[in-house]
Amino acid sequence: MTAPPAPALEAAAAARVTLVLGAGDTGKSTLVARLAAALVRRGHSVAVVDADLGQSDVGPPTTVGLGRVRRPIERLDEVEVSDLEFLGVTSPATCLRETAEATARLVARALAEGCERVLVDTSGLVQGDLGRALKRVKIDRVRPDVVIALERAAECEPILRAYAGGSPALVRLPAAPTTPRSALARRRQRVQALETHLAGAVPVTLDLTRVPVRAVPARRGLAVVAVEGVLVGLDDRGGRTRGLGWVRSVDAGKARLTIETAVDGEAIAAVAIGRERYRAA
Repeated sequence: MTAPPAPALEAAAAARVTLVLGAGDTGKSTLVARLAAALVRRGHSVAVVDADLGQSDVGPPTTVGLGRVRRPIERLDEVEVSDLEFLGVTSPATCLRETAEATARLVARALAEGCERVLVDTSGLVQGDLGRALKRVKIDRVRPDVVIALERAAECEPILRAYAGGSPALVRLPAAPTTPRSALARRRQRVQALETHLAGAVPVTLDLTRVPVRAVPARRGLAVVAVEGVLVGLDDRGGRTRGLGWVRSVDAGKARLTIETAVDGEAIAAVAIGRERYRAA
């Protein structure tokens, strides 16, 4: 694998938490993978938190994922997933704070589990009021030691300006010369990633008098009863998301919810109803 730029590698090697930001198709995930590989080769224990809900590499779309990097890798989708936080959407527009807090929780978990270096990959939403708000609240919640910004034309500066001369340390790099992906290509990638995650799914019927159901924040104001075809997060007894499923049917009279999932039904202790639809009801 090509080595990461020296300024980025030396900054990440000296930091507990490094957050990478930039617009879409600037090479963020590639840089994170290269940093992870280089740090592992140096003997560090490394974790990656993937906070890109729509184009996740560590864990399926609609989640923030945590993965341990135990060997040099070429791509982030090679990382071993160890934990997930289900947000139920592919865009953080309706859950800025929740996305930032989920990211911060997984970073804290990685550090608590003994990871010496944690790398945070982020979405390409950096411009406009929404993009600036998302990245600032994420930086403030995660509290990285270093922020590495990949820029084409100073598009990250409105975000970085708030941290100039203080903490975190800032490293600016030119964006990688990549070919922008179309919205259709991004959607196809999401669908493929979900299909891969749900491969081997079987029907599991849950007793709703025993298994609590909640709606993710992005479903506020939406009816939870009309959920056929909707993606769900499946939590274990410890409150951790074990994986995803989709709702096949609801029997309100018998208080039964039937989902399709590859998660062991015996391990499911709670269900979080998302907003994204996996397939038509």
